Amino acid sequence: IMKRLVLLLSLTIYFTQSGYTQDIQNSGFENWTTEVLFEEPDQFTTSNILSYPSIGEPNVTKTSDAYSGNYAVKLETVAVDEESLFGAILIGELVDEGIIGGVPFTERPDFIKGYAKYNVPAGDTAYVLALFKKLGIPLGVCIVPFIGEQAEYQEFSAPIEWYHPILAPDTLATGVLSSKFVEPIPGSWIIVDSIHFVGASTPYPNGNFEDWTTFASEEPDNWFTSNVFTILAGNASVTKSEESYEGDFAVRIENTLTMWDDTLGIITNGTFGDDGPMGGMPVNNIPNLLSGYYKYTPVGQDTALAGITLFYYNEVTGMTEILEENFIKLPAAGSYTYFELQVDYYSLPNPDTLNIAFSSGNLEEDTNYVGLGSVLFIDALEITYKPPVGINESITEKNHRVYPNPATEKLFFEVYELMNKDITLTIVNSQGQVVYNSKTYLSGNNKTEVDISRLPGGIYFYNLRYIDRHEQGKFVIE
Repeated sequence: IMKRLVLLLSLTIYFTQSGYTQDIQNSGFENWTTEVLFEEPDQFTTSNILSYPSIGEPNVTKTSDAYSGNYAVKLETVAVDEESLFGAILIGELVDEGIIGGVPFTERPDFIKGYAKYNVPAGDTAYVLALFKKLGIPLGVCIVPFIGEQAEYQEFSAPIEWYHPILAPDTLATGVLSSKFVEPIPGSWIIVDSIHFVGASTPYPNGNFEDWTTFASEEPDNWFTSNVFTILAGNASVTKSEESYEGDFAVRIENTLTMWDDTLGIITNGTFGDDGPMGGMPVNNIPNLLSGYYKYTPVGQDTALAGITLFYYNEVTGMTEILEENFIKLPAAGSYTYFELQVDYYSLPNPDTLNIAFSSGNLEEDTNYVGLGSVLFIDALEITYKPPVGINESITEKNHRVYPNPATEKLFFEVYELMNKDITLTIVNSQGQVVYNSKTYLSGNNKTEVDISRLPGGIYFYNLRYIDRHEQGKFVIE
């Protein structure tokens, strides 16, 4: 008796807590706000293009804590997902082999100088870099390292090491990093100002960091968009549209060029990680169905995508786990068309985060088309949740019944209005292990029974598949 009471009490607490559900915020895309994504020092590209999509903040910023003039630049190493991202400003592109590209430069400076303050912990190093090239071949280099803590501005100076005594360069590639290229340490930061060359009349580009460009876009509230990737190329891939299914607005997503000359158009209620959308809205019940309306004009063979990902933070491992990831393709549709995306997960643990994402193009790497200009409209989203199951004598759904519950020796599955058909029944335990899987032919009373006498007590989950249907639920074994 005591064991039964403890089981009933624990299940009552569990299912009561699981009753919480949450609607999708700004599900009709009615609310928009003009947001400053970040500011960039003129002539430089920065690591903001990576940090902002991942953590919602830039890691290269304009600061009024300047050595001279109005502004300086601050670079900080930040934690992104389970990795680290150093702050970087670059003229050129940083690759494993060094810095490629750059700007025209035809003089041979003797020194590079400037002012810096920093806090770079042991095991890490910040850098100011300058690389002079001729026809793409390195001709001169200067690397200034920064280690430890320097609370006040201090001048730095380093000579340019020239590999040839006479030849003049044709290109300058340069930049500042807040950490090492490999295994950067979060929290490392450096502020630099008044970088200049000695022995050359051509100035270091924007070396006083007085000139900045603000990148802003109108963003749907509670959503994160790919505008952060495309705005630097002069394009807004996600915009507000009056072509709505209901209400005043819908969201318009278009495959536009990014600063890397590929195409992208994505929106998510979370953020973007290295492997796709991450984060999202908190949930305490298992989502059942994402639905809404879309219309889509593809270019070539392109297809749009709608997807959900269920996340769970495992306190034992300290890691965020993906419980389910499901994406469907949205084909061409000239007018608003209903879509739905079924959530197949029905197990323990319950997810704690639901990510929703839409893409105006097929993101599969093995496709041979670009899809530039494909346009997707999304509106009127809705999420439903699987109902929590309590301790009843039976579980009665629209198309089936499971009894008794709790069960001890046998469990009966009855499927309504289904005779002379095959069903596939799968049962898993709370650890996600399949304990029963069988295809059964239903006839007569549309009922099948399962011997559960050898299964230990606890919560179990079942999955019924028949014809084109897919139904799930929970039950308890004492």
